[in-house]
Amino acid sequence: MIAHFRSLLQRGRPWAQPGLVPRERGHLEGPTERWKVTLYTIVIAETLAMLGFMLSLPFLPFYIQQLGVTDLQQITFWVAVLNSVPTLTMAVAAPFWGVLADRRGRKPMLIRAMLGGSLVLSAMGFVTSVVQLTGLRVIEGTLTGTVTAATTLVASNVPRERTGYALGLLQAGIFVGSWLGPSLGGLIAGTFGYRVAFLTSGCMLLAAAVLTFFLVSEHFIPVRSRQRVGRSLSTSLREVRSDQVLLSMVLLLLMTNVVSYTSSPIFPLFVQTLVPDVNAAATMTGLILGLTAAMNTVGALAFGRLGHRWSARRILWLSLAVTALTFLPQGLAGRAWQLLVMRGLMGLAIGAVVPVANAAIAENCPEGHQGGVFGISTSFNALGSAVGPWIGTFVVAAWNLPAVFPVTGVMVALMALGVVVWVPAHHPVDSAPRLKPLAAHDGKQ
Repeated sequence: MIAHFRSLLQRGRPWAQPGLVPRERGHLEGPTERWKVTLYTIVIAETLAMLGFMLSLPFLPFYIQQLGVTDLQQITFWVAVLNSVPTLTMAVAAPFWGVLADRRGRKPMLIRAMLGGSLVLSAMGFVTSVVQLTGLRVIEGTLTGTVTAATTLVASNVPRERTGYALGLLQAGIFVGSWLGPSLGGLIAGTFGYRVAFLTSGCMLLAAAVLTFFLVSEHFIPVRSRQRVGRSLSTSLREVRSDQVLLSMVLLLLMTNVVSYTSSPIFPLFVQTLVPDVNAAATMTGLILGLTAAMNTVGALAFGRLGHRWSARRILWLSLAVTALTFLPQGLAGRAWQLLVMRGLMGLAIGAVVPVANAAIAENCPEGHQGGVFGISTSFNALGSAVGPWIGTFVVAAWNLPAVFPVTGVMVALMALGVVVWVPAHHPVDSAPRLKPLAAHDGKQ
């Protein structure tokens, strides 16, 4: 396979097609085969990265117990802390990493995120207290962000008419990593222990960084100094605020993370009420989360086939409405298999939201601002991920564990209503990108 990749890298022809606006400085102008090799490598590397990050998801609450925290209220508190602090630091760091990517290159940002994740996750296998684990989670949020880095690199280094295909392929890789990661993590943790699982995570992210370093090509040319203001964070913020599609998609992704993190961090604790043995609960949690991610992939592909006929708004509200209906009864599950079925249906329904929203963002990004806009989106996503666990903790403290699910279902139903009211009605999923020249934005400054 490596030899095949090398042969592809040695061949090529210009990919520019008639009628397309030439790329600005700082964007790929490479051969056809080279951008394909770069795309496929990024997809494989990001799949490995997601495997590494998702390995710890099923057993994090159980790892807290191994570190000496045994009271349920304390466990839910630390689960909220551990899931909030990395997202808060990511919310602060992501826009600046995004602007730096627009100025210095997207490939270095992806390698930085993967190597940072490798070091931090490996170190988590050696902690002796929950405070040490929290400190590493803070560093993790500051240094990582592989999904944003990979999305920006792909969006800026493939032909514009192939952006939808490329981002869909990348999202499929992310879903596969999210699907296999929890299942593999639960199996490793249940068999070899939690610390071995963290070291495995670090090795996977290191492998992803090595693949990216050697096989990803980015023909990046830094912009002239007079253009740097046009690529600033303030300009990207203005673009998001002034474009209804960009703003609505960024807010939708924020709320998607809020509802996801309202239930996900305490989900293993709910599984533990159905499967009392801790090791068996970790394995079952991994299985359920893995199936959910697998059904995400199926849902994304199924809804994607409707993209040429249905508008983004129709796909999004339908996906969210069905998700709300599947969330409501989850708290009534009395057996693990019942929860497995309902989470699978939920994963199928919500699978379209992230890829459709990201495709809409990519299609409406002004040329040269992909890093800044996706960085802002990541910052909002991270804020949602930080708020969600505390909503879940409040619900558990006020009522009980099962109450989290109907509360989350109501939130998703309100999101579906918001999509109907706010998202433009005739914005197709696979519409041609709007090529906004930088000169038009330079005049606004």
